[in-house]
Amino acid sequence: MRLRSGFALLLAIAAGAHPAAAQPNALALLHAAVEAPRLVSYEGQVQLLTIGTQGSEASIFRVEHRAPGLTRRTYISPPNLYGDWSVARGDATYAVDVKHKRVFATLNESFGMHFGWSHDLGLLTRNYKAVIGPDAHVAGRMVHTIALVNRYTGLTTMRLWVDVETNLMLQRQLYATNGGLVTEMRFDDVTFTNAIADSTFNLPKGYPIVLGPERGLPSEQPGYVVAHCGFTAHTPSYLPRGFKAVTADVADENGVHTLHVLYSDGLRTISLFENARGAAVDMTGYHPASFAIGALHGQWVDRGPTTLLAWSQSGLHYALVGDATRAELEKIAVSL
Repeated sequence: MRLRSGFALLLAIAAGAHPAAAQPNALALLHAAVEAPRLVSYEGQVQLLTIGTQGSEASIFRVEHRAPGLTRRTYISPPNLYGDWSVARGDATYAVDVKHKRVFATLNESFGMHFGWSHDLGLLTRNYKAVIGPDAHVAGRMVHTIALVNRYTGLTTMRLWVDVETNLMLQRQLYATNGGLVTEMRFDDVTFTNAIADSTFNLPKGYPIVLGPERGLPSEQPGYVVAHCGFTAHTPSYLPRGFKAVTADVADENGVHTLHVLYSDGLRTISLFENARGAAVDMTGYHPASFAIGALHGQWVDRGPTTLLAWSQSGLHYALVGDATRAELEKIAVSL
């Protein structure tokens, strides 16, 4: 993602201005927050910040969401994206490039439900403990807070601020293993409404639609997809603790069949891309650095919470992308 932004201060609410909300059950609140975007329609302004070793990226956008599956983002910042907008319709995303009057369509891949945190609660709760924190205020609304603590490391990986009335997540922070903030999403304002017009989600007339990579429908039987991807693919013998393969698909990337396996611990995700013909990944627009582990040589990029590793070996081309450290991804790469 290239869209990010800076953050407003928490609103100061005088003590006693509102009665204290009853403390909810942590797992029940987490489940309600996952379900809220399917049930609640809203519009508002969002700030998104990602902090990486090679710099920070920020964006501000207006969001209009009509439950259960229509979302539009209109970008206010950074300046080079001002006026561009995107629409998610279920599992398809359409990015409208206003300056060049065209639409980029990606099928079987959406924004992710409510800004991209995981919704596999069974897997998440096996690997993370949900802990209720003190109530607070975001965008002028009272919120409950939840910390998601990794059961193996004892570290807080994510903190959520959930609207007391609607259960919509209004703020989210993701932390690195050293405790530092790497991503923050925050609503500056939000209005709950069912009066968002159909035309809000219509694509502009006359703009040509440019199709992105042809993705297959993700299968929840990744072993079967790997065995039938069209070439002899490899699977890692090492994964970070708590991770497992959850879905897989085969995409047509410029005529090259590329296997994609998604690994998750219920909160963090790691994607493995593998093909037998093209290249590991196009690094255009990035500033990659080289890495070498024995006979394994490749390039890597740090994009805030996301690290990308790319290399070729024994006629196959690989890329690992995920919410993981370079050291974790290198251990996965070696195990292939």
